[in-house]
Amino acid sequence: MAIATEAAAAAPWFGRPWEHRHAAIAALGSLAAGAVYWLATRRFAPGIAPSWVEFTGTVTSLWSVWITQRRNVLALPVGILSVVLMGWFFQDIGLIGQTWLHWGYYLPVQFWAWAQWTRGGENHSELRVTRLTHPDRLLVVAVGALFAVAFGSLLDAGWDQALYTYWDASIVAASVVAMVLLSRKKVESWWLWILPVNVSAIVLYLVTGAYMFAALYVLFLVMALVGLRRWVAAAEVGTT
Repeated sequence: MAIATEAAAAAPWFGRPWEHRHAAIAALGSLAAGAVYWLATRRFAPGIAPSWVEFTGTVTSLWSVWITQRRNVLALPVGILSVVLMGWFFQDIGLIGQTWLHWGYYLPVQFWAWAQWTRGGENHSELRVTRLTHPDRLLVVAVGALFAVAFGSLLDAGWDQALYTYWDASIVAASVVAMVLLSRKKVESWWLWILPVNVSAIVLYLVTGAYMFAALYVLFLVMALVGLRRWVAAAEVGTT
C-alpha cells in the first residue's frame, strides 16, 4: 500500500533532493560551457562575442534543457527565466517569430507544464512518460504544418524587418507543438526537438549571425538525442 500511495502522489513543485543536486551540477556545467565560449570569442573573434543578454539566455537555456532530459521538474522554473532572456535577444536581432515564440508562448506554457509534470497524472499525481497513438502523430504533423504556413504568412505581411519568415515560422510551429507534447511527457516531443527545431535552428542562427545560439543548439541537439533515449526507456517501464 505504501508503494502504491507513493506512486500516485503529486511531485514537489521545486523538486526532490536528487533534482536539487542534479540541477546544481548542470548549472555549473552550463556556466562553464558559456564561459569557455565567451572567452574564446573574446580572444579569437571579438566581433561575435556575445552580449550579456545572449550570454545569460544561452547559459540558462542550456541549464534548462540539460535537466529536462532527466525529467527534473526544476527545468521549468529555470526555463521561465531563460525564455524571458532569449526573447529579448531575438527581438534585438530581428527574429520576430522567435521573439513571439519565447514571450507569447514559451513563457506562459512553462507554468502550465510545471503544473502538468507535478500534478497532471491520474488523481493529480505526478505525470508519467507515455507515447502518442498513430492517429495523434498524424494530427501533430498536420497541425504543425498548417501553423507554420499561417504564421509565416502573418510575419511576411506584417513585419518588414522580419527575416526568413517562413523558415523562422517553421521552427516556431515545431517548437509550439513540441512544447505541448513535452508538457504532457510524450516521447514524440524529442523527435520534433531533434529535426524541425534544433537542426533547422542551427542553420538559421548561423545565417543571422547568432553564433552563440547556434553553438547552443548543437548542444541542444546532443541533449535531445540523449533525452529521446531516456524517455523511450521511461515509457517502456511506465515511470515518471
